Amino acid sequence: MASGRLSKVKGKVVDIPTVPTIGTATAGPVSATVAFTASTKGGPVSTYTALSNPGSVTGSGTSSPITVSGLTADTSYTFTVRGNNVTGSSEYSSASNSITALIGGAYESIETVTLGSSASSITFSSIPATYKHLQLRFIGRLTSGSQGCTIRFNSDTTAGNYANHYLEADAATPAVYAGGAANQIGSFNQSGSAANTFSVSIVDILDYADTNKYKTMKALYGQDTNSVGGVTFYSALWKNTAAIDSISLVPNYSAFWATYTQAALYGIKGA
Repeated sequence: MASGRLSKVKGKVVDIPTVPTIGTATAGPVSATVAFTASTKGGPVSTYTALSNPGSVTGSGTSSPITVSGLTADTSYTFTVRGNNVTGSSEYSSASNSITALIGGAYESIETVTLGSSASSITFSSIPATYKHLQLRFIGRLTSGSQGCTIRFNSDTTAGNYANHYLEADAATPAVYAGGAANQIGSFNQSGSAANTFSVSIVDILDYADTNKYKTMKALYGQDTNSVGGVTFYSALWKNTAAIDSISLVPNYSAFWATYTQAALYGIKGA
């Protein structure tokens, strides 16, 4: 502590800062944002320092809030703040609320389904609400026909609850579509030149547990219905504020998923 020390800057006496008032700490991906209120007494402050407990990890800044990076994910922390100037540093403030540092954008496996025989649908049920977003990774083929796959949230089959827009490129010919009755995650094949081709899809489902907003889905998938290849970017909205706790993947027009079709669901913590 530098209490009682004084310095002169251009002939003026500079006292050490007085202690800031701690505010709220907010968890981030392996980091925290620490808010505080600067004291109006004492010498002028050049920087503030936030200190973690445990670990003594620090962050600095000239005003509130301060970001403390380099924390350990899934570890609980509190924070204190002090002011610094040319004379010295104040005492640290009282401790903040406790936060748990989030995993920095890491993917955690929730469930993987691999079909040992054909099936009319694949469903992930009882999805935990402990993540920020979800990601679905899918590779599949149909037993008959060449159709898309509808994705249904919480068993909702009401077409008017889904809105979508997609950009499709087959070889060198792009096309843009809007509307549609339900959200789709891919085009899957069985007949013709694509008889043994598995199509792939990656689907992000954003803010799935947030009950204050509609749910956004973004999918990128590839397919080969005529041996020239294609890729589609799909953006969709589920017009419901309910938290998503189940997801079903259902082929269109009563088709069936073929053996070895696989879907893996991941949770994403953090931002």
